[in-house]
Amino acid sequence: MTTPLPATTAESRDAGARSAGLLPRVFAVFMVLHGLVHVVGFTVPWGLGGPRGIESSTRILNHSIEAGDTGVKLLGFIWLAAAIAFVAVAVLLWRGHPWARRSAVALVLGSTVLCTVGLPGSIMGLAIDVVLLGLLLVASDRLIAEEPRRIR
Repeated sequence: MTTPLPATTAESRDAGARSAGLLPRVFAVFMVLHGLVHVVGFTVPWGLGGPRGIESSTRILNHSIEAGDTGVKLLGFIWLAAAIAFVAVAVLLWRGHPWARRSAVALVLGSTVLCTVGLPGSIMGLAIDVVLLGLLLVASDRLIAEEPRRIR
């Protein structure tokens, strides 16, 4: 004997909608946090501080290339631009903007390149980028809010 499935109620639909809307918001907040960590790539070369134990170096690509003081400071501006871009893309994700998916993938790919250039100091950022990219490729339909439907 089979038991009938419970009828879908307005309450259960509302609860499902709230939980479906929560995941994109959490993902957007995580993108902001990851972006804030990119600020370290700016502050350290410019001597503005950073986490304890992180020293400024003028060498990039796992210490294989000497970029010089000017080079790492210029690279610091790219780190800062990436931090700002992460916040901007998080807003797109939060609002369910049509460009959110493509913008997030492009930004994470760019961040992956930036973290590769910053090795070995950016190894954790590189690992996070790989995870973010995997999530975006596998589950982006659940991580990106749908654009609100407009009544015509």
